[in-house]
Amino acid sequence: MTIPIQLNKSILDYFSVGGVWQNILFYATILCLLYINILLTRRKKSYKLQPVGDLPDEKDESALTTADSTGLKTNAALNNETATLRNELLALGEKLELSYMKSERLNGQLSEILDSVELTMAYDHTLWDWSLDFSSKEITLSEYGLKLFGFPENTKPVLNEAIHIVDPRYQTALMDAVEKSFKTGADFSITCLVHPLNGSQSKEIKAAGRVYYNEHETPLKLSGKFSITHTEPLMKR
Repeated sequence: MTIPIQLNKSILDYFSVGGVWQNILFYATILCLLYINILLTRRKKSYKLQPVGDLPDEKDESALTTADSTGLKTNAALNNETATLRNELLALGEKLELSYMKSERLNGQLSEILDSVELTMAYDHTLWDWSLDFSSKEITLSEYGLKLFGFPENTKPVLNEAIHIVDPRYQTALMDAVEKSFKTGADFSITCLVHPLNGSQSKEIKAAGRVYYNEHETPLKLSGKFSITHTEPLMKR
């Protein structure tokens, strides 16, 4: 015969939360929560102990690192090539600009030279004034005449000094023609070779003129025109 266990009523009252069904529901809920807690704890431990199989191994990590490094090197090389190309384009642009400026300068110089040549050719075909004073024997020439013979600007060369630019073969003939014109009043005319003082190319000059007198029939000057001839230079004949 089973003897029922007699529990102390004060203990039952201590753990009681109400009626019979209330006690059953309360403690059943506690048991369920404990069970759920135990399941979650076991699953957490199983996750911690599970081997990591999906993570890449060392070889894969090395491959990824190598790929990243290669990509960085490729980007760096492209940046360097871009910078080099940019510098080359800038240098080429500077060269083109310098070439353009030099071309403009050369065109300007060429234009000045052509203008000078045209002016010289026009001057060479022009008759220019000259005169020789009877008393002082000073020669008066235009600005172009002084430049043509190599004399300084705004000067009046003396005949005895200016005669040295005339080729020695024609110096005596020129002096005789001048003296004859002053003495007899004959027209002056001579063609001779001149070597300018500035060392420029020798020129063949043709000069002509006549004597001018004052009211007392005293010679004042021998004056006329001269030009550059365009025949074969006398020095080559």
